Amino acid sequence: MAIDGKGFFIAKDGDQTLYTRAGNFSFDNNGNMVTSSGALVQGWQKAFPTQINGAAPQLTITNQPINTNTPVGNIVIPQNLVLGPQATGDLNVTPNITDSGIFLKGNLDSMTPMNPIAAPGAAYPLAAYIADAQTSSTVYDSLGNAHVITFLWTQTANTAGGVAQANWDWTAYDTGTNGQLAIPNVATAGMAVEVGNGAGVQFNADGSLETVGVWTNMSAGAPTIPEIELVSAGGQNTPQFISVNMGTPNTVGPPVVVGKRDGLTGDFGSGTIDSTTGNYIPKQTIYNAGADGYSEGTLTGVSVDQTGGINCQFSNNKIVTIAKLGLANFANQEGLEKVGGTMFAQSANSGLAQISTAGNAGLGTVTGGALEASNVDLSVELTNMIIAQRGFESNARIVTTSSQMLDTLVQLGR
Repeated sequence: MAIDGKGFFIAKDGDQTLYTRAGNFSFDNNGNMVTSSGALVQGWQKAFPTQINGAAPQLTITNQPINTNTPVGNIVIPQNLVLGPQATGDLNVTPNITDSGIFLKGNLDSMTPMNPIAAPGAAYPLAAYIADAQTSSTVYDSLGNAHVITFLWTQTANTAGGVAQANWDWTAYDTGTNGQLAIPNVATAGMAVEVGNGAGVQFNADGSLETVGVWTNMSAGAPTIPEIELVSAGGQNTPQFISVNMGTPNTVGPPVVVGKRDGLTGDFGSGTIDSTTGNYIPKQTIYNAGADGYSEGTLTGVSVDQTGGINCQFSNNKIVTIAKLGLANFANQEGLEKVGGTMFAQSANSGLAQISTAGNAGLGTVTGGALEASNVDLSVELTNMIIAQRGFESNARIVTTSSQMLDTLVQLGR
């Protein structure tokens, strides 16, 4: 890595703190980031349990940022580092973690005719029933096992032609685990269409989301966001509730509140007309916009960003910033004491080291996969070399001429 701008990398060699612009670093057998001479590169990093009884150290992602207000220390990334699994979350329980749970977006066609079969509550797959819309999302339990949640949407009101407001019910199935229902039934354990007081998903006349129903008897008492309960064997923490964020509902007027339209909508879907039957074929665009959680991952690579963040890539496609490089600046860089190779030490002439992260306090940024080029002005140095060469040639000729003159004098004396 190279520094684009002012600053020096910080390294520890025994009790001595050294500074360098040479960023050709590597990792030793213990996972320490080291310079080419073996000095320990300094910075800040996330904490993770040390290796116990031969087991691989495991990293757990938290929202806590790396604390750069403490003294710098060694950057250590063990080669066998493991990223522990994270269960898909619930926005009702952790509203500060904005990416928790499942997020659904898209449109449910307002012209969808009422489904002749009621929303299902039986085990998956479902005989005779055909969903009006369907989408799926992959979630994870506390052990990192993946579960495919399939959402089936049923139009429960005769809205075709604008007869009534769009009104939908939905059922969620864990289709990746023996077809178990993913939401429990308040009345009949294990099977349900809606959990709560029976109110489904409804839309306003402008197609914005009006309500997602009234939800009770779930993880947060009376959550504002719908939830599903993940039910499966395997030893994970149960019950596991997962929020299903469908967008921000709007209050019903007067005055009518225009929808934020940040999730599901009930607009006209631009469907087609069947040329044989003349029936309207709705066009649904509902989709899974994301879900948190992931399985366990092993370390596959390390990279650095412009702010000096050391990013670890894991086999589960997660990237975690595990450390930050420390950079140092001096009031008088020319006053640094050269201690050999590319290393410098602080001196009374240089002033005290001012330590921060890349891009802050006048420090330059870090470029990964690069080494700093020489800061020597080649044109000046080439000119100086030519001058030195000409001077050497002139001096050599003077010596040669002097030798010839002495030889001539010696011969005259004879």
